[in-house]
Amino acid sequence: MKKVLITFGLMLFLTNFAYSNETKCADFKKFTKEYLKCNADKIKKVTIKKAKEIQEGTAKKTENFKENVKNLTNKAKKNIKKKE
Repeated sequence: MKKVLITFGLMLFLTNFAYSNETKCADFKKFTKEYLKCNADKIKKVTIKKAKEIQEGTAKKTENFKENVKNLTNKAKKNIKKKE
């Protein structure tokens, strides 16, 4: 029982909260320079993140497409060689 409590205590102590560094723009008054800058920074971060995700996704799809084309051409070449 003691080990379970110690393990639980260590897990609770060492757990990292993901949203601890999130900036809250609601702390600023609306339509102030700081509020608008905070929202612009949030939008910029999200946009960059999504652009990277899209770029990685298209790169993966392109690689898969290239592999499929290579496989089809190899199969076609084998079929042509068999017929000869």
